[in-house]
Amino acid sequence: MSITAAGFMVFFILSVMTYYIVPARFRWGYLLVLSFVYIYSVSVFGGLFIIFTSLTTYLSARLIERNDNHKKAFLITGMVLAIAVLVILKYVLGMSIFNENVMFLGTEYSYSLFMKNFIVPAGLSYYTLQVVSYMLDVYWGRIEAEKNYFKVLLFTSYFPQMVQGPISKYSELAPELFKEHRLDWHNIKYGIQLMLWGLFKKLVVADRVGTYVGQIFTDNPDTPYGATVWLGFIAYGIQLYLDFSGGIDIIRGVSQCFGITMKENFRQPYFSLSLGEFWRRWHISLGQWMKDYVFYPVSISRGMGKVKKGLKKFMPRKRANQICVGIADIIVFVFVGVWHGLGTNYLAWGLYNGIILAVSAILVDEYAKWKKGLKIKDNSKGYWIFSLIRTLFIITLGWVFDCTTSMKDAFVMLYNSVRFDLTDFACIELQHWDFFILPISIALVLLVDILHEKKISIRDWLSTKNYWVQVLVWVALIQAIACFVSVSFAGGFMYANF
Repeated sequence: MSITAAGFMVFFILSVMTYYIVPARFRWGYLLVLSFVYIYSVSVFGGLFIIFTSLTTYLSARLIERNDNHKKAFLITGMVLAIAVLVILKYVLGMSIFNENVMFLGTEYSYSLFMKNFIVPAGLSYYTLQVVSYMLDVYWGRIEAEKNYFKVLLFTSYFPQMVQGPISKYSELAPELFKEHRLDWHNIKYGIQLMLWGLFKKLVVADRVGTYVGQIFTDNPDTPYGATVWLGFIAYGIQLYLDFSGGIDIIRGVSQCFGITMKENFRQPYFSLSLGEFWRRWHISLGQWMKDYVFYPVSISRGMGKVKKGLKKFMPRKRANQICVGIADIIVFVFVGVWHGLGTNYLAWGLYNGIILAVSAILVDEYAKWKKGLKIKDNSKGYWIFSLIRTLFIITLGWVFDCTTSMKDAFVMLYNSVRFDLTDFACIELQHWDFFILPISIALVLLVDILHEKKISIRDWLSTKNYWVQVLVWVALIQAIACFVSVSFAGGFMYANF
């Protein structure tokens, strides 16, 4: 059940209405019931894997806390069991050898459809990272192990985040889930407004742009060349950002209606002035998770210590430290790439981003010298524009690994992207309405992002206006969604595939 579907909207409305009828102290338990209703609607047997993972996580954390002498063994066991479910369901059973049709209850399904509808639980990649962070936090003594299993189960299965995150720590999400939530019309109002904005970004803009991305990269009988490739990369970047951020807005809006505040997952990433800043603004929760549970542990690991010690024999301490930071960056992004999928294109994506960040870390002092020699000031308008364009180019070029299915295809696409003599836009069939809808809707999203970049909250600003002005704005947004939804491309979320 997609969170943009009419069925989900009915489920959401009924859930909120009944949620506040339940006595306050039992509401987190009711959220657990609602979560499993949603999980069952997505995958018939998927909830069984969530129960298994949450139970092993709960037991492992309790044993870690009670047994100092063997807590590392309990940690490893719990992590292996959690990750094993992810690896088997997402990677092993996703291999091409498992592509035969499946008969189930007298009906024949394609293998992928059978796995999606009956086996693979919603949010598998996301909740796995959450339970791993929970066990590690207990192991490191950052939090106490939860004594109530059903609270761990809700942390694992809270339904709004099952689609595409955000990825929360137990210390962040648990206080929100288990506090007594009172009916607050301000939360309902702001939550619905955020949902509407997310629906606009997803259904009106992202899905409409997606039709043209598909025409260029999927439906095109001839390989795209030159400017057509670059137009496809730019359109894909717009589609992915609005699809993902729109979904997160819907999720955060749903949660706010329940009185639950979820962390921000985007912070205007296309205004970034470096690749590192971009990834700190894009999918913030995943980046923070990787920083806390991969980058720092790798950086202070015994193995990295040996590498650093060896490097110091041949170079200054500072340069050795920079190289080790670069190595950690590469490891993190390779890990992120593999987390997205097993295709060689994802591995190449990780190496592409990791190597660029590693080089930046190693040459940071040289960059400072070059800027000083060229008399470039960091706070100058010209350097700001240069940094913005440079970052957008690096990011846009990197989308090649998302628009292809293998590393080989990605390099072929890169070669084709410079063959401007073969540019052909014939594959793109632009609808008449889209001449009007796309420029205005993208400009509206850009305007809102600019205001957010300036720390101006649209909802707070509107709340100070006349009641009928507020009504007019939000009714107009509802009408835009109803009238301009891209029916031809409407579907699930792109990050749900990860």
